[in-house]
Amino acid sequence: MPRRIGLVALVLALVASATIALGPARAADEQVRETGYLTTRDGTQLHYTVVRPAGPGPFPTLLTYDGYDAGFNPDPGYIAEYVPDGYAFIGVSLRGSGCSGGVWDFFQPVEATDGYDAIEWIAKQPWSDGKVAMIGKSYPGITQLFVGATRPPHLVAIAPGHTFGDIYRDIAYPGGILNYGFNVLWSFASQPYSSDGALLQKTAAGDPVCAANIANRPQTKANTPFFQSLQHQWDDSLIRERSPGDLVQNINVPTWTVAAWQDEQVGPRGVDWIGRMKAPVYGIVSNGDHSMYRTKPALAELHRFMDYFVRGEDNGFDKRPGRFEVWWEAGRDEKRAPGSTSWTDTWPPPTTKTRTYVLDGNGTLKPQRNGTRTVLPNGTDNFVYAGSTGSGQPNPAYGGVGLPSQQLFGVQPRPPGTWVDYTTAPLTADMPVLGTASADLWITSTAPDTDLQVTLTEVRPDGQETFVQQGWLRASHRKLDPARSTPTRPFQTHQQADQEFLVPGQPTPVRIEVFPFGHVFRAGSRIRMTVEAPKPLPDLWSFASLPVPSVTTILHDVAHPSALVFSEAIGAARPSSVPPLPACGTLIHQPCRTAA
Repeated sequence: MPRRIGLVALVLALVASATIALGPARAADEQVRETGYLTTRDGTQLHYTVVRPAGPGPFPTLLTYDGYDAGFNPDPGYIAEYVPDGYAFIGVSLRGSGCSGGVWDFFQPVEATDGYDAIEWIAKQPWSDGKVAMIGKSYPGITQLFVGATRPPHLVAIAPGHTFGDIYRDIAYPGGILNYGFNVLWSFASQPYSSDGALLQKTAAGDPVCAANIANRPQTKANTPFFQSLQHQWDDSLIRERSPGDLVQNINVPTWTVAAWQDEQVGPRGVDWIGRMKAPVYGIVSNGDHSMYRTKPALAELHRFMDYFVRGEDNGFDKRPGRFEVWWEAGRDEKRAPGSTSWTDTWPPPTTKTRTYVLDGNGTLKPQRNGTRTVLPNGTDNFVYAGSTGSGQPNPAYGGVGLPSQQLFGVQPRPPGTWVDYTTAPLTADMPVLGTASADLWITSTAPDTDLQVTLTEVRPDGQETFVQQGWLRASHRKLDPARSTPTRPFQTHQQADQEFLVPGQPTPVRIEVFPFGHVFRAGSRIRMTVEAPKPLPDLWSFASLPVPSVTTILHDVAHPSALVFSEAIGAARPSSVPPLPACGTLIHQPCRTAA
């Protein structure tokens, strides 16, 4: 019973996270609320609810479009924020969800054309001034990228937060390893719970259209991300059509986004699509979790973005120091650390310098200077791979619920022999690192395949160790796409034809992508890289294990120069100032443990 209660609490909290209140509402004028159905080009009926100021208007309109319950219960926080300010706000449910007709299938291509039709329908309504923008994070953020790529004539701006760009690499198979934790929970709890809840309320209220749509809707469970991830274990055509990063170059309207380096749901790798955009993109990149889009300073900038591009207000938004503000150390209380910010006009930031640290004997990382190879002693380090173990740290935003007992970062001792650490000497100056990193390792294994997890941490002068970022690779997926790989970001093909198993005992080079991050390693601190079997991320991610235990050996000598490569921020990308080292445990989703 306690486990069942815990799961229900987690589901409720996940649903609530998509509609969290934005703080005290402005003094609300009289509002009009209408609900009904709009019809798409193939005759499918989509359920909607619109809330707008009383009076004839016309009004600019903000649209949220998702597979939860937007058509029945559009986000109350956005309503409180924007409707008193003269916007209409409308929620539309995807086909096959809530009371909408048709069949739901996660991010199926027809969702994009449905969104196009919804926007053009909105623009024709008497209360609309013909200007429509999209808003929302996570599910209603991802849909914006697909819809924006269809270029609806009356779409003037989008604001997708906490998205993915490549569904395979970002969430479903990080490094080629099945991430079943998020798929299971989202597919069988958070998405159907909210969608079916709206459906039950509407049918109970006697909505005949809703009842008919339900009666004509076949079962959609086979279309869930969980089942489809089992059917599509490689980067195939279905993966590509449902990865919005392949489409964003078609978006032609100004875009606002927020990405968080320790995002426990969609991960931080979604920033990759930003660099593929042709339309102007603005936003915030930050440490923290899946809630950073909803922080007060981010919401204030989002509102300014909407006022500037949707209503044409001259509010100074175009005078920002850069298109992207980097928050280096957002804290749990204020969700932002004043003073530790910087700006960049593009992503990835152009003002970075590649740094290489080679693995040496005695668990050390030594800087490679001026492109010269450090002379290394012969050395090897071993760890046991016995499958993916452990789990993440409970997030209070979800009621402290874990799946199962959550242990992200050293709450319990690590079993001896299951990891290897490599640590630099104390830094002589602050080192802000911004972007991806690459762990370039030579390995052998006693098995034909193995999984690798790389964790970067900061070992502080006070004896604490702060979590920074992680990355993963299944060794048989190591084949690189040379056209898309860089010194700081390996890009694997993840094609079945490129699968190559290890020859036990034979040294093999592998490159592990450490997901994007921004972190200031302080003078006096040390940078640590830990290599081990995958451990689930906080809250929601967990990994399928290989069936065969093995011993992995990491080589580091002149013939096998294993190294850590990352990007140091220089110039304008560096933080404007570096405040004192934050108290341990005060950064969002960057826990501490006692350093070994």
